[in-house]
Amino acid sequence: KKMHFLLLSSTLIIGVVRSQQIADLNCTETAQNVTKYGLSAVNCENKLTDEECAVLYPTAVQMNTSNPRDAKCTGNSTALNSHLIETAIQLCPKTCGYCCLTPAYACNDKAEPRIPCSSVTPTMCQNVAWRSVLAEDCPKTCGLCNGGMCLDDAPNCDLDNAFICKSESLRSFARVPYVGRTQALCFLRCEIWVRKGFCKSDYYSLEYKMQYCGRACGLC
Repeated sequence: KKMHFLLLSSTLIIGVVRSQQIADLNCTETAQNVTKYGLSAVNCENKLTDEECAVLYPTAVQMNTSNPRDAKCTGNSTALNSHLIETAIQLCPKTCGYCCLTPAYACNDKAEPRIPCSSVTPTMCQNVAWRSVLAEDCPKTCGLCNGGMCLDDAPNCDLDNAFICKSESLRSFARVPYVGRTQALCFLRCEIWVRKGFCKSDYYSLEYKMQYCGRACGLC
């Protein structure tokens, strides 16, 4: 794995020239003739670790800036390299400012949202209190098109904590909303829960079903 990473790093360095402006306008916004990276450029996670992405792409994209992407993300300004761009999207979309081209953004925001999607911040997208509203009204803004509203509330769930998901004594903790994403126990809509047998499952108590999907399960 280490050798593969080093080879990839070397490949990305070859033949790229840094431009002085944003060459690829994907995930950008233009206001008063100034083009900057929008929230959708950086509102996702890298597939590699952030440290590995920093090695491959030393210059990370920042929201509300107009600095060019690292040339290893795109190629040079006169000849964008589709292979480099695709690699950046697959490995380090946040670092290269390509979150909007990932599956999590492959949908549209509501035409008449309850809150203006343009005013939504990354913190709001990650906040449990806002999650259900934003997943329905501003999924593209928050990168919630593929069910991404299911997030872990407890810190460091993605570390080596498999014992939490398997422990009988921690079963209630491992359900929504604490480490539901890590254990894959939460879904975007109650109808998805229903299709997967949530309502008929003996694993969940009647009280739990009532709390989260009472109407969908016909318990109201």
